[in-house]
Amino acid sequence: MGNKLIAAGTSRLKKAADSSVDPAVPAELQKQAAEVAHQGPADSQEPSVFSRGRVLSAKDITGTPEEQLAYVTARLHEIDLAGKRAEDFTVLNKAALLEVAQERELHLVAGHTNFSQWAAGVLDVEPKYVFELLQDAARIRSISELGPDLAQYLTRASARKVMAEVISSQGLETAQVIMNEGLTQVAEQGKRRPTASLLASIAKELTTPSIPAQEQRSEISDLPAPSTPAAIVALERAATSLKDRVYSPLAPAAVHAALEADPVATLEHLERLEEEMRRIAKRLTAASRAAAAASDQAETTSS
Repeated sequence: MGNKLIAAGTSRLKKAADSSVDPAVPAELQKQAAEVAHQGPADSQEPSVFSRGRVLSAKDITGTPEEQLAYVTARLHEIDLAGKRAEDFTVLNKAALLEVAQERELHLVAGHTNFSQWAAGVLDVEPKYVFELLQDAARIRSISELGPDLAQYLTRASARKVMAEVISSQGLETAQVIMNEGLTQVAEQGKRRPTASLLASIAKELTTPSIPAQEQRSEISDLPAPSTPAAIVALERAATSLKDRVYSPLAPAAVHAALEADPVATLEHLERLEEEMRRIAKRLTAASRAAAAASDQAETTSS
């Protein structure tokens, strides 16, 4: 698959100045590979607490119990994300070196007739891992097309495999729909990343045509009914499920019960929901305008 970045303006990560470096890797990792685990969050303007190889201790965690919990949770997420980026950086660079070595048959220079045997000896791994590494690197490059906001959740090779296949067979837009639906479902479960099985299930549901059990077919014409595009299915699902997922939990009784259970967590979730609703409102306004413009253009063309 092609090694491309998502279109300019949709990515918050800067491409490295050296175009020979794989653009699927964030620029800050390309420049500071040795310190990648110590970088701060991508959106942060302040140095990370892990900068310069610092190791935290109990003295760093202060404040109220709620503040301590927030600090611990945020730092765990930060170091986990940095670790995943470092793993991707390592895989991509290993793959780049192996691809060149294989293409130029450098293993022959080393006195080996078998490329995988030579590479396995250099990396001290089983020969089959060499090709698994090359395949995973190709998938990392492929899912980079989703953009950093979505690709960051595909940290497992199995999940990357599912989404790389979706991009290849169904296209980028369908893959984005599937990822967004997966993130919505795991958020409801209190989890952070969709599993490969969940993504595969969503992909199958969105891309498999729905045929009524009692459908009557003509004996003369047995043409299959056209399948509904995945993007349309996603919009329909969003419209019909909004009440259950958002409206109902905001009912006075539901909010009161949440406040009694955990007022701090309730406030946090409400603030997050308010922010997401603002974003949704902006997108909905833009989508409605686009739909109205398309409708006006269609009427003008027909007349």
